[in-house]
Amino acid sequence: MEAFFNLSLPPGWQSLSDRQLLYFFTQLSRDLPMEEILTLCLFKWGDITVLCHLHNGNYLVRQRHKPKHEAQLTFRQIHSATASLDFLRHFPTSPVCITRIGKAEAIDKDFTEVPFSTFISCDNYYQGFLHTKNESLLKDLATLLYPDVKRVRLTKPYLYGSFYWFASLKWYFSGMFPHFLKIIPSDSENLLGYTPPIGEVLRTAMNAQIRALTGGDITKEDAVLNMDTWRALTELDAKAKEVEDIKRQTK
Repeated sequence: MEAFFNLSLPPGWQSLSDRQLLYFFTQLSRDLPMEEILTLCLFKWGDITVLCHLHNGNYLVRQRHKPKHEAQLTFRQIHSATASLDFLRHFPTSPVCITRIGKAEAIDKDFTEVPFSTFISCDNYYQGFLHTKNESLLKDLATLLYPDVKRVRLTKPYLYGSFYWFASLKWYFSGMFPHFLKIIPSDSENLLGYTPPIGEVLRTAMNAQIRALTGGDITKEDAVLNMDTWRALTELDAKAKEVEDIKRQTK
């Protein structure tokens, strides 16, 4: 297949354009099996048109920019070709986002120079969605990630894109700040591991983070909330490491 068509497919998440990301999230929002999504992406990004399904079970196809070149592909060949897109089966391990929704531009994708208050609010909506599966929380998340997006209708593909963006950011931060942010195993039945009401847990976690940075001095709270996210997480990670070191020493 590659020899005939000379396919050029994106090698990973970071190589996807806005259009490609939107196409993937559109298929994802249709609740299709991942195998079907990968096949659709293969045909779309490989510029392949399926002409018909033949009696022998093969597919007659051609590339749109080579209308006179046709070929038969077996299901096995198509399945083999989709292996190059297997990265789509997993969340990105570094931030990936659609850079613009309508005229609304995204904030910096790795939250450089983004206020810590924005990160806290995003995390609350993200964790809340994980716990409740309430998509209105994804709309709230998207309006923070795309500050001027209120003028645009937020369809499911954009909501899923926002979710994937923040999920990839949290994964990335877990590597940068491993003492403070830890990834919960994906096979956990409850991704959050929470038993109290989610609102109560999130308020407690947020207050604990702010208190750790202010040292209990409420006059410093505004300064902490306006602090750069990276700076705040660096301080919280250092404090978490100190606690771990003390616990290790007392053992």
